[in-house]
Amino acid sequence: MSGTAVVEVDRDGPVATVRITRPEVHNALNARVLRDLDAAVAGLPGEGVRAIVLTGTGTRAFSAGADLDELAGLSADDAYDVLAAGQAVVGRIERCPVPVIAAVNGLALGGGFEVVLACTFAVLADTAQLGLPEAGLGLMPGYGGTQRLARRVGQPVAAHTMLTGARIPADRAHALGLTPVPPVPVADVLATAQELAAQVAARGPRAVRAVLLALRHGADAPLEAGLAFETALAGLVTGSPEAAEGIAAFRERRPPRFGDAPAGQEDHA
Repeated sequence: MSGTAVVEVDRDGPVATVRITRPEVHNALNARVLRDLDAAVAGLPGEGVRAIVLTGTGTRAFSAGADLDELAGLSADDAYDVLAAGQAVVGRIERCPVPVIAAVNGLALGGGFEVVLACTFAVLADTAQLGLPEAGLGLMPGYGGTQRLARRVGQPVAAHTMLTGARIPADRAHALGLTPVPPVPVADVLATAQELAAQVAARGPRAVRAVLLALRHGADAPLEAGLAFETALAGLVTGSPEAAEGIAAFRERRPPRFGDAPAGQEDHA
């Protein structure tokens, strides 16, 4: 199995699809998966990719969570190192300079749900179920679930989900705002996510990156600080050649011809 890929990447122009390929264990996240996922998501924005779709192989699971074989028997210190490394990978997915859209093709439990929560947004199959069941095993979420889920749906819903192990079905997830897109048949989930990614990729890439930065910066900042950051970014974007092309295309009633976004100030603010 050492020579078998656990993460695969396909390109379709400016859209990349990243697949976790361990269907025999419900796409469980071990150290190798996390390392390869990290490398794929980190490298693609520098290769002209403007949007990423992240999914699991098969129709049963996006990812059923961390690989318990790697956690069993660890000391507290060793467990800390493993979980901190995984949490760092999930954090880098969250901070990816281009949108990462999760195509949730089945179960997203534990670490799998934590990866979904770190994505820009998710498209769910109508068969998808989300959950953080770790407490039932004497464990707890370690890749950011206690923090991101509570920020998304509030403390009571987050506490209920984690403390009871209750799974959130796709329609409930949509009602809670965990996905902006109504659930779709599992056969359509990847194509739907890829279509949305193509729509995003057709927009100004510098503007898209700036919007993501503004959203992330403002999530935990006071309103005035968030507004000041937005104004700074908006100034950079408005004064860019990309904005000049977008405005010219609008006036000339033609599609804009946007180039790739340079690694600039709005990527590193």
